[in-house]
Amino acid sequence: MKAAALIRRIPVGMMLVPVFLGALCNTFCPGLLAIGDPFTVTFTKSGLMTIIGLMLFFTGTQMDFITIRKVAKRGLPLALFKLLLYFIFGTFMLRYMPAEGIFQISSLAWITAYMSCNSALYLSIVNELGDSIDQANFGLMTLIGLPNIALLLFSFSSQGNLINSLLAMLLPLLLGIGCNLLDSEFKEMFKDGTQCLIPLAGFAFGTNISLITMFECGFQGLLLCGCTLLLSLIPALLFDCLILKQPGHAAIASCGLSGVSLSLPYLAAQINPAFEPYVGSATAQCALALVITTFALPYLTRLWAHYREKAKVKAVIH
Repeated sequence: MKAAALIRRIPVGMMLVPVFLGALCNTFCPGLLAIGDPFTVTFTKSGLMTIIGLMLFFTGTQMDFITIRKVAKRGLPLALFKLLLYFIFGTFMLRYMPAEGIFQISSLAWITAYMSCNSALYLSIVNELGDSIDQANFGLMTLIGLPNIALLLFSFSSQGNLINSLLAMLLPLLLGIGCNLLDSEFKEMFKDGTQCLIPLAGFAFGTNISLITMFECGFQGLLLCGCTLLLSLIPALLFDCLILKQPGHAAIASCGLSGVSLSLPYLAAQINPAFEPYVGSATAQCALALVITTFALPYLTRLWAHYREKAKVKAVIH
């Protein structure tokens, strides 16, 4: 079997495998990562913001008026609700929780794990259990899954320029949308851009991870994953089912921790140096949580679908 086909058999393998390879390099031969440019500036954490900007641009090139209307019908309310949860949780952690956090889990780790959405995992789940409208929400889920949302919160808490941070996040996306509206040929030209960047981004994110540190904080990673998953999944599921009157597949699928989020501890420390001592442990704990949610969420979504099916059958019988 060819390497690419083998990697694709792993859930979100094009992200996870490069993350693991980057972590191996960072753990056992960190000197290689600092060998010099163009390697260092492209394939390590030094190039993360460039990769994120390109992801936003490529996402924008795939959005047109038809897609935007579909997203507005279903994905936008769910995304806005999740953003509301993000800012409530993040503001609480920054204002009332010390930087060292609780249970040996820093507030940086809690925010990183909670303010995340694994759009690749989302798409793989709704492709199986959702419909075309759920699938059209992929671009929006990609946007809210980027660390820029959390970085806005950190900028605000550090008295940074919130307007500039917001514009810096939106401009690449708007440029992409503008290119598509100017000429639809750009949509075809850049359609595979994000997919091409995923392995490169994965490796760069992996260079933030120390495998030794990750295994040393295994319990904290499990606790972090369980708590943030419950705090994210239950409200989103209730909102999707009770308010939007949807089956809940999209809500569950949107609660995965993304590989992109592994860049947040490092980037947040650049904004607020007080978080610098916690970057390594937060990244390691979130990396373990990422692996767990990647494999757990598809199972949980299928379990929920099975439960709903059984409930429908019982309702018909009675």
